[in-house]
Amino acid sequence: MKNNKNFRKDDLSPESNTKKIYKMYKRKKQWVVAPVVFAMLLNAASPVAALAVSDVEQTEAATTQVRAVDDELQKLIEQAEMNINALVSLTPEAKTTYITAIKGADDKAEVEAQLLEAYKEDVAEATKAVEASYSGQIDALASLSADQKTQIKTTITTALNLEVLKTTFNDITNSNDYATFKGAFDQQLAKNKEAADTLVKDAVALNNALADLPNYRLEQKAVINGLSQLQGIEKQGLHTAIDKADDKAAIDAVVAGAKSENQTRLAAAITDKVAVLKAETAKITGLNASKETELNAKIDTAAATNDDAALAALNALTAEVEKAVADVIANDVQAQLNAAKSDLKAVISTDKKNNELITAADVSAFNSKVDAAKTLDAVAAVQAEWEDFVEVTNIKGKDIFAARTKAKDLISDLTTMDPILNAQYLTNVDLATTPEAVAAVVASAQADERKAIEKNAAELKAAKDQAIKEINALGNLTKAEKKAKTDAVEAATEKSVIADLVKAAKEADATKVLLAEQKAAKDKIDALEYLSVGAKATAKANVDLATDSAGITKVLNEAIYDNYQAGVINAEVELDEAKTIAKEAVGKLENLTTTQKNAALNDITKATDKAAVTNVLNAAKDLDQQNADAKEDAKTLEKAKEDAKAVIDALKYLTQEVKNGYKAEITNAKDIPAVAAIETRAKNEDADIKATEVALESRKKVLVTKINASDKLTAADKLSLIAQTIECQSIAEVDALEGKVDQLILDRTVEAAEGASAKAEIKAAIGQLNELSPEQKIAYQAKVDKADKKADMVAVYNEAKAEHNRIFDQKIINNITKLLASGSYVEAQKAINNLRTDSTRKEYQAKLDNSIALAAAKAEANKQIDALENLSVEEKAKAKEKISKLTTTEAVDKEVAALVKADNLAHDKDLIEMATLQIKVKDFEAAAKTIEKIRDPETKAKLQKQLEDAQKVAPTIKAQGHVSKIGWQKTVDMNEIIGTTGRKLALEAVKIDLADVEMPEGAKKLEGGIEYRAHVRNIGWQKYVSNGALAGTTGKSLQMEAIQIKLTGELAEKYNVEYRAHVKDIGWQKYVSNGTIAGTTGKSLRMEAVQIRLVEKK
Repeated sequence: MKNNKNFRKDDLSPESNTKKIYKMYKRKKQWVVAPVVFAMLLNAASPVAALAVSDVEQTEAATTQVRAVDDELQKLIEQAEMNINALVSLTPEAKTTYITAIKGADDKAEVEAQLLEAYKEDVAEATKAVEASYSGQIDALASLSADQKTQIKTTITTALNLEVLKTTFNDITNSNDYATFKGAFDQQLAKNKEAADTLVKDAVALNNALADLPNYRLEQKAVINGLSQLQGIEKQGLHTAIDKADDKAAIDAVVAGAKSENQTRLAAAITDKVAVLKAETAKITGLNASKETELNAKIDTAAATNDDAALAALNALTAEVEKAVADVIANDVQAQLNAAKSDLKAVISTDKKNNELITAADVSAFNSKVDAAKTLDAVAAVQAEWEDFVEVTNIKGKDIFAARTKAKDLISDLTTMDPILNAQYLTNVDLATTPEAVAAVVASAQADERKAIEKNAAELKAAKDQAIKEINALGNLTKAEKKAKTDAVEAATEKSVIADLVKAAKEADATKVLLAEQKAAKDKIDALEYLSVGAKATAKANVDLATDSAGITKVLNEAIYDNYQAGVINAEVELDEAKTIAKEAVGKLENLTTTQKNAALNDITKATDKAAVTNVLNAAKDLDQQNADAKEDAKTLEKAKEDAKAVIDALKYLTQEVKNGYKAEITNAKDIPAVAAIETRAKNEDADIKATEVALESRKKVLVTKINASDKLTAADKLSLIAQTIECQSIAEVDALEGKVDQLILDRTVEAAEGASAKAEIKAAIGQLNELSPEQKIAYQAKVDKADKKADMVAVYNEAKAEHNRIFDQKIINNITKLLASGSYVEAQKAINNLRTDSTRKEYQAKLDNSIALAAAKAEANKQIDALENLSVEEKAKAKEKISKLTTTEAVDKEVAALVKADNLAHDKDLIEMATLQIKVKDFEAAAKTIEKIRDPETKAKLQKQLEDAQKVAPTIKAQGHVSKIGWQKTVDMNEIIGTTGRKLALEAVKIDLADVEMPEGAKKLEGGIEYRAHVRNIGWQKYVSNGALAGTTGKSLQMEAIQIKLTGELAEKYNVEYRAHVKDIGWQKYVSNGTIAGTTGKSLRMEAVQIRLVEKK
């Protein structure tokens, strides 16, 4: 210490250094403080100190003073922290900053400075919130212009006088004066807000005055939207008429006409629906008369009011009628089924009695099949099987000659199976040497006959199912029309008839589409404002003559252009009016993309004379026609592809695999000539197969003879190979199969080789592997010579055969790869069928299947691209080119999804903005209808969620207080006082709950709860309770001193719970929210009352 030049004698005196020691301690400089205090203690214990009592007293005084200063500053910091947390407008981040600074303060002055700054910033944030609130109210007035809004906001800003209020408050220099300054600020702000509210009220009145007619237009458009029988395009036309109407009377006339037309159509729809339902009930005439009468009465009752409710009631009744009719028919069918089963079991029992060769086990097995039958057809199938079984059993009881004669008669009657297979069974009968063997041949033939019948039935059913699916997918046929056509499909017995029915249905659907487009075009022509009556009549006559969409578009566009010309032909028409008429004309061109339409509208705006306006409209009309022609070309090509595929499906001689190949090539075709060429190839190949039918059958018989003549093949081998022979559809397929037969005979020869000749036979077999070179054959035969065991010899043979097959397949594989690359799927399939190695065949079959699937995906992608409304012809061509280069279906799907989404969003842009605004102004019904028009699923779902959330209604708060000397008070509503003020009575307990409020129709409750806890004298903080449970105590005379309240669930996401406490010696505190402490802790100050409210989050 003596070496310290700055040392002074009084540096460690208790009087002067207590605070220094405390500060060093607070700054974490214990390494300084500890030695000093320790030295003091040592000094106090020394002999000299024992005589110098005053030094000991000084040390004790220093310690006491440190404690006093520490406690005083800590309490000051805690109070400041509590005060800052109670500030309403200060952000949580700012509160944290100030509290951190206060906790690090070294003295009272520093705490005071930080607290004052927090108060000032809280007031500054409050003024910002007030200003933003008023600004938002004015911004929401949609009918005011931007200049009007700016002027009104300026006036409101002057009335609020927030800057002066803020400056006055900032004069505060002592935190103890906060209540005075803040009270003055709040009082003056309230007066200023009264003036501002008056200005807002005036602005709202002005906005309503400006919005009256537009609102009426919106209301009447909503009426139009609610007319159930009008089409969307018709409603859009009526919307346009409403927009053009000059007053309410004109709007009313438009709406009245629409209502009348809607009612006429509605009456017709109800009549049609009644007819459809009664046609359904007529199905049970004679089965259940009382049920038919009951259902017809319900139908008449539902239709009685002849309004939308009647149609809805009839639609709702449809399921009940259909189920009731189905139940009656099902009960009748079940009765018939039970009778059929009983009859068949009686026949089986009688046959058993008459034929001793039929065993009880046979009867039991067939009775089980009868019981398992679910339909009359299934019972009939069991009966046919039983009859076949009896015939076979009877054969067993005959002599061999009679058995053969009967068997040949039975087999000759089996006409569904292939003739070659039938002939093979007749041959097998002659080879059989016992009646039992003959019976076995007949049983096998009967089984194959049943398989052939089942196969034909399955193919017919598949054709019917596909046809019904296609017919039901047609968008323009009525339900009754579809049913008539699908009923005809169900009744058909030949696939060619089914194909004709589908074709006729598609043609009828296309005719309806054309008629609807013609009607819509004529309605648009009638709505043209400037076109003469004669010109309209001519245009509509030309529409009727049009044979496709592009033709209709051409006539309509000419009419739109002529209408424009008629509107501006008068020399007195100003340029601005000509522009308006031209823009209306552009708006009517329905095939322009959004980009093209916007460009045309911009060019019209920039035009400097009427000639330039006309030129823009001409260009827009031509571009619209180009788009329409491109759409029609795509539709025509697609129809040509569908027709060609239907033709190929109906070809008799091509295998399904080859048909699939041709159809895949058609899918890839770029134009109609290419489609026609592929169809011609398919028909020619089918005709070639038909022309060689006799030669094919002869070739099959030769192969069957070869199979039967081989002593190396087992009976099972022969049956399998003969079945494969029968399935061959061309001589080439028979040749390929013969190669497999030869290989199998060779394999069986090797397997059968035994003894001394085994080696020679296996070497001879290797010599017949024609794909091997002479050198390879010699090498493999040498390996056989070296082998001692037959197994080793066979292994060498299998190795040689694998190489033989590999070489054979490799030649084909090279060709398959080229065929797949070129899209020649038919030839690729034929080549794949010739592959000898199963694994290789599966590999390349998968590649072909993937190629065909990719082609189908690309074709579907091109169809979707053609349907996009906001891509030009050139843009669509580029998109298709990009699709053509993709190599996986996943990539194609991803690219198409992106294109569709972009197109949808372009279509949805204005609708999204409109729906968002409608939700904001709480026009929920209009928002729902707008959202329904949005195409992008993700955007639609998002807006529907926003709409749903916006319609949810928050509950209110109900609460009850328990007060000293009073007990439980009555339950009060939100914002009312719970407890008492001015009576010095403690609030001891509360119960807080949520209660439902009256909700408008269609609204939903905002889900969630409320939790709260009390700080109680002598107890402290209790646990949180919820939804009406008791917080605090009763019967213990313990005052509540603070409370925390918070919301849960969805309610917490949308609302703040705000509350304030009335505290002894303080009065009403500021509102706090969402779990912040209201009241005090650590001061033993009773809470006397509390107020609670819900405030929607911004």
